[in-house]
Amino acid sequence: MTTKRYERPTIGGWLRPALIGPWLSVYGAVTAIAALGIDRGLFGKVVGWAVGMVVGSAWALVFILAAALVDLLLLGVRVRTLPAGRRGWSMSLLSPLATIGIYMAVPPHTFIKYGPWGVVGAILVPMFAVLIAFRVAAGQKPLR
Repeated sequence: MTTKRYERPTIGGWLRPALIGPWLSVYGAVTAIAALGIDRGLFGKVVGWAVGMVVGSAWALVFILAAALVDLLLLGVRVRTLPAGRRGWSMSLLSPLATIGIYMAVPPHTFIKYGPWGVVGAILVPMFAVLIAFRVAAGQKPLR
């Protein structure tokens, strides 16, 4: 059995995928939805794509902040190290898509009957659930 020497993740190795991956993932999803013609009838394709990019940009920013918070909390309680390298890129590219998949199955706007905080909760709870699940399932355990 060969043992691989432990290499401590760098801040840059964590920040690059953490900051770039969700933007790429969200922009790809918005563009794919616009290209496939999935239209809710509110806008035309081009205007729908532009609105989707603006909303997606704001959502990606919140997602990045939530992911950084989850990463630092899991590091603080010594459950997982900061995701870097291949793991960091895969988590930062796939976790937004999983969250968007949950939103497509259970749209947050259906929670309007619970008021604005119900909608905010319907947006944030799946986001944090996916982030924690991805980090715990695919993350690297710290050295003890």
